[in-house]
Amino acid sequence: MNKILCCVLLLILPRFAAATETPVLTWCLDHFSRFHAYETGKAPYGPSVDLMQELAKRAGFILQFSPKTPSARCFRQMQTGEADLMSNLNFAEERAEFIYLMPYNERIPESLYLKAVDPRQIRNFNQLASLTLATVRNYTYHPGLMPLIKTSRRHVEIDSIETGFEMLLRGRVDGLIVPTQSSLDVIADKQELHYQFKRAPVDFSVVEKRFINIGLSKKSKHLALKSRIEQAIASMVQDGTVKKLYAFNPLEHGPTYLADSEPDQKN
Repeated sequence: MNKILCCVLLLILPRFAAATETPVLTWCLDHFSRFHAYETGKAPYGPSVDLMQELAKRAGFILQFSPKTPSARCFRQMQTGEADLMSNLNFAEERAEFIYLMPYNERIPESLYLKAVDPRQIRNFNQLASLTLATVRNYTYHPGLMPLIKTSRRHVEIDSIETGFEMLLRGRVDGLIVPTQSSLDVIADKQELHYQFKRAPVDFSVVEKRFINIGLSKKSKHLALKSRIEQAIASMVQDGTVKKLYAFNPLEHGPTYLADSEPDQKN
């Protein structure tokens, strides 16, 4: 009888142990300045990392970092289920086809850049009609913003923020509408762009509030955790954790290298 019991236990215990193991979810990420830094030889760090680790703690899973991976490849891995999670995502219908998008924080609105020597002060949407504007192809702009851009004298789509700034510098377009954080990083990384541009005072945030999302792959092996992840996100929003971790404005932290920056930012 004891031998039979032992045999049964040997068969059951491995399955029971596997069932009770803490699930491991892979977060696919790249370097995203001021949100999550992914530098060679270092573990990722930054507000997004703190947020995702707290999410894992509250939802009851182990967070595994992917290798440093470009966003386009991350999306492909989310389509197949090779990756489970992404963060800092704008909502897009095509993404929602293969990702559960869970909002957690208001997105930073895009910025309109003009050449530093341009005397125009673009303060309202009606003034966009007189400009030739460039936007980045395949970037997910707010759907309420695109009709305003289409009212411009001419609309040009370019492949990258870097290309947009080069065209603006050469006078081939009047203005460039791009994501604020990424565009400031491009300017900061290229000394030849320092103080060549100014940010127009037009405020795109009034179009409509939009949110950034944490994404869970619809092909993830851990979809049973979806409700726990949603509950954990809701609790972090409610108790102020998200607001605390993301409490910075990229236009107010560090040098922006814009022509209309305050003098003490140019040091």
